[in-house]
Formats: sequence, C-alpha cells, structure tokens
Amino acid sequence: MIVIVASPRTGAADDILQRTRAIYGELRSYADTGIVLYEYGTSSTERYTFTTAFVRVPRGFLLDFRKQGGEHYVIWGDPGAFHTWLKTTGQSFEYPNPNNACAISLSGLNSAGVSGKIPPLLYSKAALGGDFANFVDVTTDGTEVIDGHRCHRLRGRASDTYGASGKEVNVRSMSVWIDADSLLIRKVLEEWVPLPGQRSRVITIYDPQANPTIDESRLRFNPPRPG
Repeated sequence: MIVIVASPRTGAADDILQRTRAIYGELRSYADTGIVLYEYGTSSTERYTFTTAFVRVPRGFLLDFRKQGGEHYVIWGDPGAFHTWLKTTGQSFEYPNPNNACAISLSGLNSAGVSGKIPPLLYSKAALGGDFANFVDVTTDGTEVIDGHRCHRLRGRASDTYGASGKEVNVRSMSVWIDADSLLIRKVLEEWVPLPGQRSRVITIYDPQANPTIDESRLRFNPPRPG
C-alpha cells in the first residue's frame, strides 16, 4: 500500500483555502473596490476598475466594471433574476430564476475575469465554476504585507475545463494573497507562458469589506436607454 502524505506547505495552503471559501460562503454582505492591471506585449499595460456590492438576504448583487476608454459592464441581481448590461452595445439581458448562473459564469470576457473570482465564492452553493474551481497544486509561499495587511501568499496552477469533454484549457500559474486576519482575498496574480521577450499576466487587487452595511441604492442599476 502506498501512502501519500501532503507536505506541510500543501496542507497549510489547503487549510487556508478551505477557511477562505467558508468565510465567503457565510458572509451576510460584502463590498469591495479594486483594480485590474493587464500587462502584455513588451511593455503595454491596461488598467481597469471595479466595485462589488452583495447582500445575501434578500438577494442583492452588483458588479460594476469599467475599462480605459469608457467601456462599462454591469452585472446586477435581485430576488427574481440576474441581469447584465454592456455599454458598447447598449444591450441588457435578464436571467430569471432558476436559470440565472450564466449572468456571472459567462461574464469573464467582459469583466477581465473579475466575475470569475469573488462572485462564485459568495454564491458557493451555485454551480458557477470560477477561477478557484480548478486551482490545484497549491502551496504556501510565505507572507507579504499588502496595503498594511499581512497576507498569506499561496501559489498554484489554475485552468478552465470544458464540461462535455473535460479538456483543460487556459492553463496558467496563479498566486493569491489572503488576508491573515479576515481571510478575504486582497490580490490575485495570473501568469500565462508568454512569447519570448513578452509578458502575459493579469493582476487583480481588492480592498474588501466583510459584512458591511450596504444601502439598497448601491444594489440597483438602471441601464441607460440606447441612443
């Protein structure tokens, strides 16, 4: 019989991730502000901003994502449905219960991956997938201070998987900085294998709040009329 024993670094990483997942799944409310830095080519960088507001009961959710140049994408949810709106097209879509998961799970491109990180953790009982669904080979890599907060730094490998075939795609290394006190995520770094002399990485930085008081107005969005 072969017995495989996890290394202390792997065991510690699993414990931190499990506790972080539990925290998000139990939050009564959540809010954040954040930025995304998309670094590509030899020296190009794009900067995006976002905010999230979430209340578990009665359900309220809003992710407001903005790109350089004026692009604007919003996901919002109420007790009856989830909705999305994209400024470029002026179109909004409604995803009524119970088939509402696509509003979040299919928004990765329009939100530079932001929709696939914290929202699936908040709605942990839904089948939303997300970046942490296939986060494997995770180990601890010391601690680091992010904006005055001591954080556990975890490193591993992330990927996406086709449901029908099980084929693994979009493989990348992923590092996560988790606040040692609150267990909330403060930073995520994703890196793909680039062409020689180039870069290909996305850095997502969060300023999160656990169980804040959120005014109902922060959870509402009225799409502008086209034209």
